[in-house]
Amino acid sequence: MEAKNLILNNNDIQSKIKRISLEVYEEVFNDEKLTIIGISKNGYEIAKKIKNFIEEYSNLKIKIHKIDILKKGKGYEIKIEEKYDINNSTVLLVDDVSQSGRTLQFVISNLINLNPSKIKTSVIVNRDQTLFPVKVDFSGVKLSTSVNEHIDFIIDEKKEFNVFLS
Repeated sequence: MEAKNLILNNNDIQSKIKRISLEVYEEVFNDEKLTIIGISKNGYEIAKKIKNFIEEYSNLKIKIHKIDILKKGKGYEIKIEEKYDINNSTVLLVDDVSQSGRTLQFVISNLINLNPSKIKTSVIVNRDQTLFPVKVDFSGVKLSTSVNEHIDFIIDEKKEFNVFLS
């Protein structure tokens, strides 16, 4: 069994989510609406927490949605739980870990056709190994890791978040 090193515990991650939320609010406080889109399970759980933090100190109208990325043959497709309108909305795209930037790039390229006013990205862990032209706007921690190392973002049965390096 591979050894796993705890990088961030639940308290660390909650602090990082709160800081990211404040940074996002500073960026969008003059905007009319904010749409937060969480990628798959983990990104959506983080997105819900960001939404809750921002709502604590603002009157900003925030909508939240979840998208899943499904493997389809040799490619991928986006599965959207419900239809949403992001026309002229600021969009915050939330994921747990950015490894190569492929996931963020794929989702952005699909969302751009829906005419958002701007798209910002947020992750808890930015591995800084971007292979695609994506900028992470808000991150909890930036890790310079080797391609052989793996980051696991785990949500346990108590809904606590932990990040491990193996």
